[in-house]
Amino acid sequence: MVNDAKICLVGPPMSGKTYLCKLLAETAGQVNQYETTAGCRIQELDRKIGSERVNVQIWDCSGSPQYQACLPAFAKDVNGLVMVYNCEKDDQEAELEKWYQALSSAGMGNLVTSLVRIIAIKMSPGPARREYSMQGKMKKLHHTTLVLPPNPADAHEGATQALQELDKLAEAIIVRRKEKEEHSILEGQGGADYAQ
Repeated sequence: MVNDAKICLVGPPMSGKTYLCKLLAETAGQVNQYETTAGCRIQELDRKIGSERVNVQIWDCSGSPQYQACLPAFAKDVNGLVMVYNCEKDDQEAELEKWYQALSSAGMGNLVTSLVRIIAIKMSPGPARREYSMQGKMKKLHHTTLVLPPNPADAHEGATQALQELDKLAEAIIVRRKEKEEHSILEGQGGADYAQ
């Protein structure tokens, strides 16, 4: 059986979303310059999670404010969310919080916390300058820092870690989908108490 999972990558401009997508899809060449995403790019990956095959669509959503009106379209039928920011840029943490608020308004706020990840990208090795202190509901979200140097040949460890995070998210999506199916079956058989 093949499962499908739609995962949106969102965050401020120049946070490393497209580079992360290309590393995951193994299409990253030498990164020479920043390339603006116009609207959205979709990468597809086939992953094996346990005994399940999963076709993962990664929607690399532009961080440009001009595309924020498109968020409801990007949010349609989304199964998981990855919020990306560059932890080496001072303004990106505040931008990430604005994104979270905008996403909640666009319909992605109804995703359970197990289906949302925050990824901090560092382009240089070494310790982070500071830890990001998440506020409100964002405190409950899974947070990972990836070191992804600009040269893909040097980013193997970070790319491997990113694939592990993607697999964990895809697995959480499958589990959540099965739980909903079981709940639906139980409700149909008089199991309304299950919902409480």
